[in-house]
Amino acid sequence: MKRRRFLQTAGVGAAAVGTGCMGGGGEVVVSVQRDVRVEPQGAWIRADIPDVSDPSGEIRYIVKSETPFSVYFFTDRSQFERYDAYIKGREPDETPPGNPKFSQKAVQPEGADIYEASTDDGGAREALDEPGPYFFAVDYSNYRMETRVEEFGDPLTAFVDLTVIRNRLPF
Repeated sequence: MKRRRFLQTAGVGAAAVGTGCMGGGGEVVVSVQRDVRVEPQGAWIRADIPDVSDPSGEIRYIVKSETPFSVYFFTDRSQFERYDAYIKGREPDETPPGNPKFSQKAVQPEGADIYEASTDDGGAREALDEPGPYFFAVDYSNYRMETRVEEFGDPLTAFVDLTVIRNRLPF
């Protein structure tokens, strides 16, 4: 319980620090700060995040857990549909990696007992110039064999802090 509270506190603290430094304005179109539970061979998915590429948009995220996991961010609906088919137990013809700038396997920082995946600089805002819609997944499966998950293991509990911003040009 103490570790879960730590994950929540660390996530909210990072969000508060990030919010103070975000500057630049913009309209927040997605804001998630919560614990998620993912069964083995499954994923927590935030689907159909609106297109923020015109004139420009940004994304920031930090996901933390005591268990290894991966994050996939899809900027192409057909690639996401292949991923979704895999998560639902079907065999897609290919397993696309998602957007390489934002998709990653969680790492365990030296000396830490948690795994973390984030945008650069510990969860800083990054430009999102590719057209959407977008799909964000906290993956706890053997998709692409990047994280090995036992079929009957314990569920993953992770804290997700995700923000997508549509920047508007000042008039």
